[in-house]
Amino acid sequence: MIKAFKYFSNFKILFAISIIIFSPSCASQEEKIELIKQEVEVIIKKLNDAEMINGMLFSGERKYVYRAYFEDDELIYIFTDIYIGSRSASTNYYYFKNNNLIFANINEVGYEGLKTKKKRSLKMDVYFDGDKVLDYSKSLGNNYDVLTEDETNQILSEVKKLYNRAIEKRQATKNT
Repeated sequence: MIKAFKYFSNFKILFAISIIIFSPSCASQEEKIELIKQEVEVIIKKLNDAEMINGMLFSGERKYVYRAYFEDDELIYIFTDIYIGSRSASTNYYYFKNNNLIFANINEVGYEGLKTKKKRSLKMDVYFDGDKVLDYSKSLGNNYDVLTEDETNQILSEVKKLYNRAIEKRQATKNT
């Protein structure tokens, strides 16, 4: 009986260690990014069967026209066109898992300023682990660029607004 208890106790310890070692939260950055890529593919496959909510959101000079997709009660994806004044527009794709942003794809085109005709093109792919950026690629025109903390905060702020608005709109449609 004592040997069986020791065996069971050792098994629990080994099981706990294996969970810690192989847990996604302890995975390397490359493994986390690969898991996010796989999850994005899974989400894309779910979109045809997901519940879709359309909406608009205004924030300063920005007008967001979005479609939010829900699987059961979980928001998994937001597609949005953002009109920034009359000079720029952006098409963005946001992917969520367990109510957290995991990936953002941002494509903005427009003009550099109000009095210039110089065109501007921005493309970004950003992988998130909570509010932390795991990795990104960013090109401004044809040149690679650095993702700044202000840009990261702007992405997270916009996503939070869209996320909350989509949840509110879905709740309102369910209550009617």
